[in-house]
Amino acid sequence: MRKSLNTILATFALVAPAVAQNVTIVYPMDGGTYPITDPAPGALRSHYFTASFSVTCQGDHDVKWGFDGSPVGENRFYDMVSVQQVWKLPGGKHEFYVDAGRCGSERVTFAIGN
Repeated sequence: MRKSLNTILATFALVAPAVAQNVTIVYPMDGGTYPITDPAPGALRSHYFTASFSVTCQGDHDVKWGFDGSPVGENRFYDMVSVQQVWKLPGGKHEFYVDAGRCGSERVTFAIGN
């Protein structure tokens, strides 16, 4: 029993850093089409769209975020920040990015209308 527990703990210690993620884009989901409707919305000229993310990283840090390479916000935080904001986006394909410097970054692509 003791050997099994030690093996499990040693395995977890190797895996845990790999699954830890400092920057998490909650919404939109990568590859998604928005708004989510049934039937699908078809082509859209524009849509008010909510994006949200969080960053967890010990100490003082800066975070910047935006769409399609254009920044739309930035913040200085200590240890953790959670952001939810609404933007009016044109129909078509987009990329949402979050860059928290040495704490990490994340990008997702999605579409408004189809």
